[in-house]
Amino acid sequence: MKSPTSESATPSDRNSFHQGIYRIGGPYAKYVLGMLMLMYVINLLDRQILAILAEEIKADLGISDSQMGFLYGTSFAVFYAVFGLPLGRLADLWVRKSLISIGLVVWSGFTMLSGTAGGIGSLTLYRFGVGVGEASATPSAFSLLSDWFLPAQRATVLALYSSGAYIGMGLSMFAGGWIVDNWNLTYPDIADAPFGVKGWQVTFLIIGIPGILLAALFSTVKEPVRGYSEGIVGQQTHPHPFRESWQDLMAIIPPFSFVSLYKKDNGGRVFLTNVMAAVGLICTCGWLIWATGSISQWTVIGIGVYTVVSWAQSLKLRDLPTYTLIFRSRAMIYANIAFPTVTFITFGYALWMAPYLIRRFDVNLSEVGMVLGLSTAIGGGLGVAFGGIMADFLRRRVSPDAHAYMPIVTAVLTSALALVVLNTDDLNTAYMANAALQFVAVLWSGAGSSIITSLVLPRMRASAAAFYLAMITFLGLASGPYLIGYLSDNFTANGMSSAEALKQSLQLGLLVFIVVIVFSVLMKRHLLTDLESRQERAHAVGEPI
Repeated sequence: MKSPTSESATPSDRNSFHQGIYRIGGPYAKYVLGMLMLMYVINLLDRQILAILAEEIKADLGISDSQMGFLYGTSFAVFYAVFGLPLGRLADLWVRKSLISIGLVVWSGFTMLSGTAGGIGSLTLYRFGVGVGEASATPSAFSLLSDWFLPAQRATVLALYSSGAYIGMGLSMFAGGWIVDNWNLTYPDIADAPFGVKGWQVTFLIIGIPGILLAALFSTVKEPVRGYSEGIVGQQTHPHPFRESWQDLMAIIPPFSFVSLYKKDNGGRVFLTNVMAAVGLICTCGWLIWATGSISQWTVIGIGVYTVVSWAQSLKLRDLPTYTLIFRSRAMIYANIAFPTVTFITFGYALWMAPYLIRRFDVNLSEVGMVLGLSTAIGGGLGVAFGGIMADFLRRRVSPDAHAYMPIVTAVLTSALALVVLNTDDLNTAYMANAALQFVAVLWSGAGSSIITSLVLPRMRASAAAFYLAMITFLGLASGPYLIGYLSDNFTANGMSSAEALKQSLQLGLLVFIVVIVFSVLMKRHLLTDLESRQERAHAVGEPI
């Protein structure tokens, strides 16, 4: 009998899949959820370690706050977003567990290489590599979990998965602070250290090891029947997944994108729109470079945004149903603004909270790492899980679209607690308020993942998730850390202390929540209509349903 993960699973295969140990929502499904949570822990452990090491790296490499924001956010994020698009497509076409396993090896390897960096240039290149590797993870995970669990459980399950991120962020702070302080105590004279390795460098080397070990274990995970949880079972894998994904990559990277779109569109309207978009981005980024003096930030952002535009246009030409459900759904568009904009604060505070407390209260890395690590791991982990449960509760008991208000709940509560953290003169009060902030700042996560994956058909989930993550990347990760750092540098240049400058920058960042509130209201207005009409709209443009 064919495996239920085969390209053409039969009804009997699917029935045995449902009734056996691998049944939807069963024990094995929960095992897969646990494995994916562990993968996400390592994902954020490798990504977030830069935050607790920021002051050490700044001092050793002689870089500014804005450059650190670029390293943490933009240099990683843009490559994460760009490669996430074709890798999300590959997850829809190929074996998802294999893609995750390969990604684990890649990003863990580049994390270890970061420990060999001798300057901002090499560290930037290694962050590029981390971003490429990690781009394979979440779109594949969203797709897997949506097939392992029923739609009614999806917000809770995806929130539990996302809790791994905050556990990883917490562990990175705890482990990073502990490793650096103990290394520096053991080798106060760096000349006595093995090979002259500094504390922040050895931290990168150690942190990269778990991911390589997990990759071997994850390669044994079973895949579910794609679409079975919703009764929409289609093709399980594509006969030529890598060729399709390579074409996707060539369609978004300039100058190959121009050639690809010209051939597909015969020099028509889509191609001309792409050229006009490229010219507009060049002008916009040129002005931003002139205004801020940051060539690397806006060059990388410009290339990243262009690739997303090109990906969308290529998708329109080769897969109109998927394009329609992602880009012609008002609820999807508003969701891809509301939820990602929350992460401007999420990522901005993730990088800058530890440096702020160190500057404001003159505490050491071990203490800050331990306290922030525990509050992030426990508060963030519980918060994202509670947010998912809350979203499913609102969806069942209040109205089917009530979970669309979760970003607003997050915005209000996060703003109140952030102002307490930044304006108290008592370190313990700051610690406690920050622990509560970590809990409320992630309440939106489960609702966002659930809405995004529900607004498309099963075969489109990884692609929709990849675009969603791209929006999170540009509106949150690539913008928040850098812009807060940029404001801090400018405030410092005008005479503020480094602590006060960072405080004012973090407070100004809270204004983005106005955008979150507006687009959450708009999203809710259209959510039910777009959910109910997804199959009809896809069928109207060629989807065989």
